Amino acid sequence: MLVAAGLILNIISALMTNFFIDDVTRQANELVQQQQNNDKLITLIWQQVETVERKKEYVLELILTSEYQEKPIPTKIKDQVINEINYWLDQEVKELSIDGIPTLMALLNKVQDGRREKINQLYLDNLQLIEEHAGKMKSVSQLRNLALFLQIIGLALVLARDLNWHEHRLEER
Repeated sequence: MLVAAGLILNIISALMTNFFIDDVTRQANELVQQQQNNDKLITLIWQQVETVERKKEYVLELILTSEYQEKPIPTKIKDQVINEINYWLDQEVKELSIDGIPTLMALLNKVQDGRREKINQLYLDNLQLIEEHAGKMKSVSQLRNLALFLQIIGLALVLARDLNWHEHRLEER
């Protein structure tokens, strides 16, 4: 009877490891993967913020140079810059001028603010994922400890029978 109970406890321990612990570990790994994906996305979005900043600087330099030299911006350059700026904006810019700078900068700032907000949200999501991962790992640790405890008790029950059998044999002599 002790051997059967010991074997059952060892089987339960093995099943816990095979099904529960492995499943929770898989879930924890998925959380880490999602966090890494968010980190990559944060990096890409931050590069977009920096790209828009470079566009703003370029447009300012271009317009100020044109104003300083009192020459219009060459049409091909102006059209290319407008196309690049319109890529980032929700509304279309048709002209580059000193008078349009405040509006254009406000639109580009809005783009950057939207990207920064997305970065902030991904960062908060990562904090949540880290917390969930810590909970999963705590659960894995507790399940492993329980499985180990069941294994030890199971082995103790199996050994108890052998020790009991050994004691009976010594008494018979």
